Amino acid sequence: MSQQEIIKGCTIETLDHVACQAYLNWVIGSVAPGENLKDIAWLLAHCHDGVTWGCINDDQSWRTSSMFFSDLCPCVSESNLLEIRLFGAKREIMIWRTDTGFSGRCLYDNPELEHNDPCHPDDEIRILLGDQVIEKTIEGFTRVRTKSGMEQAIPLVCADNDYTAGRWPSLLMRHYFVQDDETGAVRVAASRLVNVFKEVK
Repeated sequence: MSQQEIIKGCTIETLDHVACQAYLNWVIGSVAPGENLKDIAWLLAHCHDGVTWGCINDDQSWRTSSMFFSDLCPCVSESNLLEIRLFGAKREIMIWRTDTGFSGRCLYDNPELEHNDPCHPDDEIRILLGDQVIEKTIEGFTRVRTKSGMEQAIPLVCADNDYTAGRWPSLLMRHYFVQDDETGAVRVAASRLVNVFKEVK
C-alpha cells in the first residue's frame, strides 16, 4: 500500500515494487501503465555506463538517446539502471536502485500557494552540459560536448548558432520547502524535474 506525505506545494506518494516494475517495463518497451500519463513528457536515466535522455511519443512509447547514439548512451535496462526520472509539467516519477531491488516515489504539484508564502515552490533553471554541437539532430536528439570533451545526447533540436545566440539547452527544476515552527527557518524538502527547453540568455 502506498503512503503519502503532503508538504506545501506538493504531495509525495511512495511507489511499491509492483508500481516501480510497471514504470520500468514501460520505459524498456512495454505498454504504458493503466493510468493517465499525458503530463509525463521527458525521461532522464542514470545507468552504470552512462546517461540516457528520453522523450515521449504520441502513442505513449518512449524515444531515447540510446536509439540514435548507442556508442554514448546506454540502453536502459533493469541490470544497468541506477536512477530514472519520468517528468512533466505536473509531476515526476522517480525510481532508484536499492540493495533489495527498486524503490520509487511520485511527486505531484498541489494547487498554488500565495506568492508571499515563504514555502511557495521556487523554480531553478540549470544549463545542460555542452557548448557545441558535434552531430546533427536525429529524431529530436542532438549530440553535444564541452571544450573539455564531455559529451551527452540531449532531447532537443540544437545547432551551433543556438549557443552563439545564447539559446542554451536547459533543465527546469522545482523546489518545495518546509518551515521550522520554532525558528522560522525554511529549507528545501523535495525537488523535482519539470521541463527541458532552450533558455534565452
